[in-house]
Amino acid sequence: MSEQTQIKKPKKSHSIIMKIILAVFVLIFIAIIGLNIFKNMMIDKFISSMPEKISPVTVITATSTEWTPVIKTTGLVRPNQGAMLSSQVSGTVSNVLVKAGQQVKKGDVLVELDNSVEKANLAATMAKLDSTRNTYQRYLKLYKTNSVSKQELDNAKASYDALEANIHALKASIERRKIVAPFDGVTGIVRVNVGQFINFGTEIVRVEDKSVMKVDFAIAQNELSLLSIGQKVTATADAHLGTTFSAKITAIEPAIEAATGLIKVQATFDEKESKKLLSGMFTRLRIALSTETNQIVIPQVGISYTMYGESAYILTALSDEDKTTLLDNEKFAYKDKMDKVYRAKQIPVVTKDRQGVLAQLKPGDIHIGDQVVVGGQQNISNGSLVIVSDKEAIGIQQPDTNSNL
Repeated sequence: MSEQTQIKKPKKSHSIIMKIILAVFVLIFIAIIGLNIFKNMMIDKFISSMPEKISPVTVITATSTEWTPVIKTTGLVRPNQGAMLSSQVSGTVSNVLVKAGQQVKKGDVLVELDNSVEKANLAATMAKLDSTRNTYQRYLKLYKTNSVSKQELDNAKASYDALEANIHALKASIERRKIVAPFDGVTGIVRVNVGQFINFGTEIVRVEDKSVMKVDFAIAQNELSLLSIGQKVTATADAHLGTTFSAKITAIEPAIEAATGLIKVQATFDEKESKKLLSGMFTRLRIALSTETNQIVIPQVGISYTMYGESAYILTALSDEDKTTLLDNEKFAYKDKMDKVYRAKQIPVVTKDRQGVLAQLKPGDIHIGDQVVVGGQQNISNGSLVIVSDKEAIGIQQPDTNSNL
């Protein structure tokens, strides 16, 4: 029995120790919860004594203005006339009479191929011409006196006509070995050298008439009714950054391409601007449409874009209750600027058109005289307190560009 008693006593003391430890943990847990509750109470008390958060914003006043809608597209510049001249026959280059960038006139010989064989054949044929002509004329006189038959006269005439035709063919063959300018213009890089043998179709030199440059582009057929001959077009090119070129529509294709549903249009640049443009140059075009009056236009930075649509913030005056609450709060730091404190109201808007940094809005969204937030709206929400900053907003004006308009 004594041994069993000795065994049970340690178990009883162990149970008491476990209860004490458990009680300590419970007390610690209760203390932590109490401290957190006290902490939250103090934070709530501190926050309740703080004034409502106020965020600085920059604004503009909505006004009525004119707006010129545009059709945006792209096009390729082309010269008034332009052609890559190539060889019509095979042969050896005997003479290069032109240099790259040279002004040439229509009919000027630019490159000659060796034509010595053709010239020799022509000389041999020309040597027979007088004898053949005299023979024909003699037979003609004899025929009138019935001294020769009609068959003999016809044979003499045929020989003479064949010789003349052969002479014309040899002259044409000699001319085909000359590469001539098809119109007035400037030459490009000469791609052949004296002594070089070239085949039929070998490219030799480009000639371009740059007196007037044009641009070809295409638009959707539903926009055709908006175009007319003489309509203004402005163009920009990556090769002349910051420069705007002016043109006017001079031709509209009378048929729509069945494959694309687009209609081709051509515009002609001002003559003074044509010198800066090169054929094949990629351009971005803006076709001006009829100007609309009494339009609300704001900077695009004032519009927020979400998956639910577009919205903007306008300022609304503080209520008397808001003014009293703010002025009574000792921690409110803008008591001397109450005339610049407002509440922000978020309203849905619909953008009709965009040009540069500006956006044209659908009527009824924002009214004339509304103060629209264009800076700092990322820090506010609907109903937030805001104060108008004296700093100028960024991104509300078009960047300066060099223009030829």
